[in-house]
Amino acid sequence: MSPNNILSRRQFLLALIAVVAGGAVGTLLRDLLLRVQDAHFAYGWTGYAPRQPSWTSEIPWMLLAINFVGVYFATLLLRGALRRRDPNDPTRLLVITGFFGGFTSYSGLFVAFAALWHLSIGGSIFVAAGAVGSGIFAGWLGLGRKHS
Repeated sequence: MSPNNILSRRQFLLALIAVVAGGAVGTLLRDLLLRVQDAHFAYGWTGYAPRQPSWTSEIPWMLLAINFVGVYFATLLLRGALRRRDPNDPTRLLVITGFFGGFTSYSGLFVAFAALWHLSIGGSIFVAAGAVGSGIFAGWLGLGRKHS
């Protein structure tokens, strides 16, 4: 499949199935990890102390970690095993567009930043800059290995 050609109906259906399947698995995994974070922090840091309302308690740590890991591995795969694959290749669509597209959520981060904004404008800007910076750093780390 050439990236600049129109896909046949069969190729389009295969591409659609690959993206939907990968996206469903990636989104489910992200949701499960976020639920683990919510359950863990529901009662405060120690599990016993009441949660103190502050802007730092609203930082989406798990989502920041998910995005870092997702960007790193997607970059690593695009630099390595999937480097020579056509953008319409079902494997690339399943893994990169589907799975990592569903697994990472920068839009979810910006919803969290809006909530932080109401508690601390400076804190929200700091976390947003850190999220973007960590994504760039993860991509840089993924590009760091040389592949043939």
